[in-house]
Amino acid sequence: MLSTPPPAIHRLTRHAQWVGPGAPANIAGVQIPGGMLFVGQGLTAPTGDLEPALINPALKVNHHRPDYAGSTMGYWPSYDEITPEARAAYLQWLGTGRGHPSAYIGYVFLFFYGIERRVLVDIANDPTLSWELPPLRAEVQRLLSIYGDNDSFHRYATRFLGLLEVLTAAEPSVVPPLTRENKWQPPPSLLVQLGTFASDGRPIPADWALAWAWYHPDVSLRTTATRCTDEFVALFKSRYAEMYNAGLLVRPGQATVGLEYYAASQGLPSATLTTNIPNVFNDPDARRQLASLAHSAMDDLEPYSRYLGRNPDGRGTVSAAALLPRELLGQPTGEVARLRSWAADLADTRRAISGDALFAQWPIKSPERMAKPEAVALAQLLAQFGLAIEPDVRLGGPAITPATPVVVFHATDNPPNAATASYAAATTLLHLATAVSAADGTISEAEQIHLVSHLKSSLQLTTGEQARLEAHLLWLTASDIKLTGLKRRVEALNRSQREAVADLLVSVAAADGVISPDEVASLTKIFRLLSLDTSQVHSRLHAHLSGDVSRRPEPAAGPVTVRPAGAPDPGYPIREPEKQEGLHRLGPAAGRGVALDLAAIEAKFAETAEVSSLLTDIFSDDEPEATTVRQGAAEPPDTPSLAGLDGTHSAILRTLAGRDVWTRSEFEELAAQYGVMPDGALDTLNEAALDTVDEPFVEDDGNDTLTINDFARQELFA
Repeated sequence: MLSTPPPAIHRLTRHAQWVGPGAPANIAGVQIPGGMLFVGQGLTAPTGDLEPALINPALKVNHHRPDYAGSTMGYWPSYDEITPEARAAYLQWLGTGRGHPSAYIGYVFLFFYGIERRVLVDIANDPTLSWELPPLRAEVQRLLSIYGDNDSFHRYATRFLGLLEVLTAAEPSVVPPLTRENKWQPPPSLLVQLGTFASDGRPIPADWALAWAWYHPDVSLRTTATRCTDEFVALFKSRYAEMYNAGLLVRPGQATVGLEYYAASQGLPSATLTTNIPNVFNDPDARRQLASLAHSAMDDLEPYSRYLGRNPDGRGTVSAAALLPRELLGQPTGEVARLRSWAADLADTRRAISGDALFAQWPIKSPERMAKPEAVALAQLLAQFGLAIEPDVRLGGPAITPATPVVVFHATDNPPNAATASYAAATTLLHLATAVSAADGTISEAEQIHLVSHLKSSLQLTTGEQARLEAHLLWLTASDIKLTGLKRRVEALNRSQREAVADLLVSVAAADGVISPDEVASLTKIFRLLSLDTSQVHSRLHAHLSGDVSRRPEPAAGPVTVRPAGAPDPGYPIREPEKQEGLHRLGPAAGRGVALDLAAIEAKFAETAEVSSLLTDIFSDDEPEATTVRQGAAEPPDTPSLAGLDGTHSAILRTLAGRDVWTRSEFEELAAQYGVMPDGALDTLNEAALDTVDEPFVEDDGNDTLTINDFARQELFA
């Protein structure tokens, strides 16, 4: 407990006294309210010199020319050594309530020296004077609120407040601000409050846990935390509450809080203060948990931080929102809210729109196509709202142009953001099968239902992949289905594997019981793509339509008559449907007399597991192709590594750094010279730069122009 207040005037020596808080004084004709002053002609400081805060009324004061600017003041002022003009300005500042915002900071320090002396010397030696600690603490807080913009005063006053909080055993009114002026000296108020929580058995609130992580020297704060402090604070608190509910409980140990204070006054040495408050600041378990939480928040905010580094005014835009973790989106407003409403309405309709309709909702750099980073950002933002888009470049989809069909759909939890081998196999089969089915200008609903249902189950797709596969089919049916672009993926198949793919596609073509000349032509193209005998198309179709799918027709030894010469048939002749076991009518097709032999089709679909396996191998081989040196290309140059890159990519980076701008075709030629794939090389260079300097090296504007990031270039070659 604090002692009873003594008289307002506390005599220290025969020639000096302390004017206590609230007591007035009159010095050199200036009436000074508020007290907290040392007045007299003789008071020795602990260092042996004259106390610098002592106001000697006998010294000359020049009221005619007060030095308000402090131009005559030294770095460590002492009242007995400053000029009469400076004394006049100082006394006037005291007389007007010590609050003029433009006062010279040296006068503020001179007064502050006296408070330091009173706390660290007089009250420390005489505990009966401790009643003054609360008003002294309140005065320092008041001065800090006025003059805290001065870095030096802010530093000393903040540390002194921490010491006063310990001495008064008062709980801090506010959490220490998130600054790191000296990470090796955490705010005393933080140590005291954490120890108090532990001593009382109370959980650590999120604000104080955050300050603990922020100030701990073993928690490495990256640029992300300082550039995106508000977002980092919000994400840390959200995850802290989710993980610890009311807060982390810490048990007090044997260590206690001890404080060392280095005074601003030259008349005082450093002071050491010991307490009985437990010191839990370095508790290993709590430190590890808080560090993990802080690092996870920084990791998830890193893409957002890099975006703001390139776009300082980008906060609140849809591009920035796309990079935020889901916890920070909250209730979106502005353009983010408009995009969500538009996309959700579109997903409800289950229809495709054109790319230009999408461009009206999303900022793009080029009106000709959406660049890959823009498409990824859009997909990420939609995922935050439980939505997804087809095509998606992250799963191998093409770039979106104004004419590209676009499908937005409701995604399930954890929608896929990368193509697994099974999903890639499913989309390839779906593409081929849809191309066959669409050859006659229509794709029957029966074919769609059966094919997608089979692919979902036979390829063991996840729930998210199943939803995306349905949307992918909708996108395919709205697109101009072509067989181009698939040759590379199927040319590695052996003959039996290509036969299995062909049989599946023939089954799909025959599923609705009607074979048109266009479907025959499309199947012929696919057979040619698979390097199979195109003359077998008709015989295999006939085998499926007749229900005889037990064996695959053998290759003909010579020419085969497809049809007799004469006028072309309007379509492949199909016998009248018969009522027999295993033959059923399905859905809308039944009304039109179209029959589906589902038992026969199921038998053929059973082979899809094998087809899936072989296609899985193909897609697994796609990944390394991006950065693997082609056979016959020049050997990687023997060049010093940059940013951890191999010789080839280090050489490419050095070449690119020689110019500010490259065209896409120029870069492709450069990549060809070194025997690497252009897109893979770009990704490799940018990932290395991001890991090293937190910025990409090459920026693609989506309009055939590659720009070298000057900051990244300077840092990498520094």
